[in-house]
Amino acid sequence: MKINFFEEFPDENSLSKVSLIDFPSLIFIAARSYSEFIKFSAMAKNFNPHIGIAYWPILEKSYWISPFSFQEELIHLYDDLRNNRQKEKLSILLDLELPLLNKKLFIRNLFHFARNKKVIRKIFSDATLLNIDILTAEYPLSSRILNRILRFLGISYPVLVYPHKRIVMFYTSMIRKKSVHNHILKHIIRQSHEMGDNYHVGLGCLDTGIFGNEPLITAENLHRDLSFLEDAGVKTATLFQLSGLNDSYLNVIRKFAFKN
Repeated sequence: MKINFFEEFPDENSLSKVSLIDFPSLIFIAARSYSEFIKFSAMAKNFNPHIGIAYWPILEKSYWISPFSFQEELIHLYDDLRNNRQKEKLSILLDLELPLLNKKLFIRNLFHFARNKKVIRKIFSDATLLNIDILTAEYPLSSRILNRILRFLGISYPVLVYPHKRIVMFYTSMIRKKSVHNHILKHIIRQSHEMGDNYHVGLGCLDTGIFGNEPLITAENLHRDLSFLEDAGVKTATLFQLSGLNDSYLNVIRKFAFKN
């Protein structure tokens, strides 16, 4: 299995954790601009030149990407990618989440919802022009109806129409209801069979994120989740997040990770 990592708060301390990684891995580094990403990318490569690096753009005011984001920030993201078009294809993570950090955006940007959706779709449709390989971080699904709702809200896009890889955030440390957990498991099995290598699963949490109070997964439960993904045929797991990597987690991860 390919084991990748998110890193939401990159700094020298968190990025130094890449020195512990002795298997092929891609690190999604959050940054508020392409220039900031390049700085963090160089920092990570200094600790481990063998890892892969991907750009995880964070919007300054909106934070996550959705049709409820500020339109000027979505346009700026597109322009930033266009103006910094790479010779080699750049992997980019579009973190498609509702503005739960600032719920006022649901009302404030509702008028721009349709136009914002077009800007996001343009990033997908112009991926070849921008020379980017898009991956999305998305909510886990438990039904086809929920899938339709998320598509209407502009935080999920059909892979056949807009080619990309989907990372479903299945953070079991944050899922309290067993019924919800089991419904998502069934959906992961089905989607993995339907989408193949385009379907990745995010696991966690190894460390807290933007909310600051996310429950952490135990090493035993991480082993359980990776075993489930392996049995379900999922080829890639992305762990949230790099800063929490320690010996206990590494001992589990190395049992599943591809070897160099």
